[in-house]
Amino acid sequence: MKRDIKMQFLMLLAALSCVLALPACGESQLPPEPEEGVLIYAALNPVDEKTEISVKKFNDAHEDVQIEIRDYSDEGGIERLRTELVLGRVPDIMEMHYYGKSGPKVAVGHKYYVVPGAYAESEDEYWMPYRQMAQKGYLEDLWPYIENDSELGRDGVLQPPLEAAEVNGGLYILFQKFCIFTLIGRESVVGDRYSWTLDELMEAFAAMPEGSTIMRYSMTKRDVFFNLLCPSLEQFVDRNTGECSFDSKTFRDLVLLLEGFPDEAVEEDPAAAEQEVRYRIEEGLQMLEGKMVDWQRDIGFSDAIWGERAAFPGTPTSDGSSGGYFYAPKTILSMSSTCRNKDAAWEYIRELVAPQRNSLEPITISMNIPVNRADYEWLIRGELKQQSDGLQLSPEIFEQPDIPIFEEQHFTFGRPIHLLTPLTAEDSQRHRDLIDHTNRLYWPNGELSDIVWEVLGTYFAGDLTLDLAVERIQNRVGLYLNEQK
Repeated sequence: MKRDIKMQFLMLLAALSCVLALPACGESQLPPEPEEGVLIYAALNPVDEKTEISVKKFNDAHEDVQIEIRDYSDEGGIERLRTELVLGRVPDIMEMHYYGKSGPKVAVGHKYYVVPGAYAESEDEYWMPYRQMAQKGYLEDLWPYIENDSELGRDGVLQPPLEAAEVNGGLYILFQKFCIFTLIGRESVVGDRYSWTLDELMEAFAAMPEGSTIMRYSMTKRDVFFNLLCPSLEQFVDRNTGECSFDSKTFRDLVLLLEGFPDEAVEEDPAAAEQEVRYRIEEGLQMLEGKMVDWQRDIGFSDAIWGERAAFPGTPTSDGSSGGYFYAPKTILSMSSTCRNKDAAWEYIRELVAPQRNSLEPITISMNIPVNRADYEWLIRGELKQQSDGLQLSPEIFEQPDIPIFEEQHFTFGRPIHLLTPLTAEDSQRHRDLIDHTNRLYWPNGELSDIVWEVLGTYFAGDLTLDLAVERIQNRVGLYLNEQK
């Protein structure tokens, strides 16, 4: 299903440029025109209680404009939305990420993962092609609304995650919370850094003991490609010009890096494999581990994993820029450029980044970082106050809706690792620095990844030389990019 949806959206993007020229015979496939004063909210996911309450609250406060939820979460819903978009019936407000049948993903704070795809991506999960939609003029730039909002302004939000979501300087999506996915390692091994090149990574690895691995010993080429390198593929394409640079030394180096991983995973007991990873980390035989960073205390927890101060270099990039990337785990909204009442739509969408601190408690934070700057600062002040007051948190504080409950207060890496250690001012600053040094947004492009991996699979099977594989990727991605223009 996932592949079919992707192909259908490729067709959608090709058709968007000729929407106004479509014949009237397609009108029979459209839902009825909304009544005057009604805004359509396109829900890609099953409508939950939180969405229902927010829409009802808006509708109760307005007599002249109402929001109507149109549910596209049923079987064939995305295909139906595609048809409506092609025929020019663009919703006023749109969800931009379909979680899949399993629903939104929640990761427990004391576990650690490679990247979203390693634990969160459902078979039918789908991300709308928002960059292409923005470039073609179908989405509204939200920066002017933030800047003119008396309660916000640019200084009222954490800018790095929103700037990472920009398309040609415009902001076309909005989300309430985020986390950061990156690769972590011992600072004494990888250096005090938030990014690095492949050469720098390999130089650090060369100093590791014999028998060491860069990542988990059981990770395959496919694991590394789809979980680590896919978000980096955008550095090799220019969507404005339709050009690509997969024939560069940087991409060739990444392919050579993949060659160091096995083709297939060894079948073994998952618990035993996890214990082996813990052992190898403790013994200094594994250089990097994937980590989700959200709660400020994740900084101290990262240190505890390695038994010393951790660094957050992330995946290698061509110019040493941002090795980690932002991930928005919950609702992501856009406003259409054809929205019939943009001020009213903004009044609804802005609630994603409006201050929420009156309904939050520092000890019941939801494991993600708020985009609202005042909320972020308020939570940190609360955390630091707990530390100065000598307060101890207990697992009961996590018995809240949408907040994962810890199985225990610590687990063993050959040594106890406590989950609820107090936040320090130094760790708080390191958390801020990690946010400020991150400038990429996780927004997977399945079509691009599939094209590259299909050719690389042929290369790794021995049917192509590296030169021929690079040439084939260059040609196929070039055709794909020009289809998107």
